[in-house]
Amino acid sequence: MNFEMLSVFILLFVVVSLFVSDKVRLDVVAIGAILALLLSGLLTPTEALSGFGDPVLLLIAGLFIVGEGLFKTGIAFAVGDWLMGVAGTNELKLTVMLMLVVAGLSAFMSSTGAVAIFIPIVLSLAAKADIAPSQLLMPISIAALLGGMLTLIGTPPNLIVSTQLEREGLEPFSFFSFAPIGLVILIVGIVYVVIAKKYLLPNQSSKGKTNRKKQTLKDMVIAYNLQGEMLRLKLDDSSGIVDQTIEEAKLLSRYNTMVIGIERNNLLIPVRSSTKLKSGDSLLVAGAETALSSLYTNEKLEKISIGDYEVKRIKKELGLAEVMMTPRSSLIGNSLIDLNFRQHHNLTVLGVKRMGKILEEEFSNLALEFGDTLLVAGAWKDIALLQEVSDDFLILDLPKEMEEVSPNKEKAPYALGILAVMLLLMTFNLVPSVTAVLLAALAMVITGSLSMNDAYRSLNAQSLVLIAVHQDVLMPPLS
Repeated sequence: MNFEMLSVFILLFVVVSLFVSDKVRLDVVAIGAILALLLSGLLTPTEALSGFGDPVLLLIAGLFIVGEGLFKTGIAFAVGDWLMGVAGTNELKLTVMLMLVVAGLSAFMSSTGAVAIFIPIVLSLAAKADIAPSQLLMPISIAALLGGMLTLIGTPPNLIVSTQLEREGLEPFSFFSFAPIGLVILIVGIVYVVIAKKYLLPNQSSKGKTNRKKQTLKDMVIAYNLQGEMLRLKLDDSSGIVDQTIEEAKLLSRYNTMVIGIERNNLLIPVRSSTKLKSGDSLLVAGAETALSSLYTNEKLEKISIGDYEVKRIKKELGLAEVMMTPRSSLIGNSLIDLNFRQHHNLTVLGVKRMGKILEEEFSNLALEFGDTLLVAGAWKDIALLQEVSDDFLILDLPKEMEEVSPNKEKAPYALGILAVMLLLMTFNLVPSVTAVLLAALAMVITGSLSMNDAYRSLNAQSLVLIAVHQDVLMPPLS
């Protein structure tokens, strides 16, 4: 063993020790290792940076973008909701379900791709179930490797062995020859992971790492003392407010109820002062029980129950935000009615606080003051636009549910199609895997499933640096 080889082994020992200790950021250790190889002359600059041009790095980067496209179009949340519906928040059931699904996917594509696709889904599930992300991420990584043992194309060694048999004139393996043994190994692996992860993986949930718990929609409603009901009231030709606009109906002043959404032809549309109410519309109305009772009795509206599915759908479409008047706000000194607030912002003001106290009286006619906070309700996209009106409003709080809003959900069919094509290209080796992934990433941007800025933001720099350095530090050229 010469001096160069000994130096590499020493460096490798130091790097692995630092990784295990977890006292220094992993990417800092990786970059430090590259610099050590450069300064010692063991690697030339070209050799040291060769890992950043490795096809594996481009493949991972492309998969980050594809995963972000699934996140932005709501597909990741839809899969997460399905898994939650089957397994609930039970960590054991979630772990088993995730491992089975990822292993099944990995049987027909690369294990790297299967894991990358499920990363945003797993992070969402972990947040909902208050589970440490590591408790679910490590199991899907193992499941992806085990899933490769189920089919002929699941992992490259399977194909290599089968091809060699054919070259020797022997019968090659069939597509599912590996399945019987692979299934046994998968089951044993799942049992082991379920038992061992409790002792070997960190179990601190992401919620415990934040000093301030993010408010939910329910928390914001309680903070403004609006714990009344929300009903869906259907209009027909006999209803007293049919063919009237929201402004003409004056439901707030007459019944002290607020329309926060209108369902028309199975679509939720913005509530504007000029919106004309039509027969067949369903109003999502909030208010006290007695006020709502007076409304649907006097105006002859049909009361329709809101099931769990409708509640989830409404939360995906409509939300709340708390905003504060800035010192330079053009709204100061004017009332909500004078400003025609609903018409200009497509949002309904549900409550107003002044000096931290809720204004109990009719606030729509009160002149707004600096420091007043408003609880507004409306479509998530209109709430997001409030952040651009920086001179008038300061966004104080957005509910946790906004994290699950899919801004490009109408592009979900495109994203699903892109994912399906990518999987087909990778499964049947029609093009190299890195080509299939880069084509899918580009298609996600071209179809509008996510913006180019979102694509750049999706790239996890720390992971990419570690992968690139892995090619140089763990496998440097030894002469």
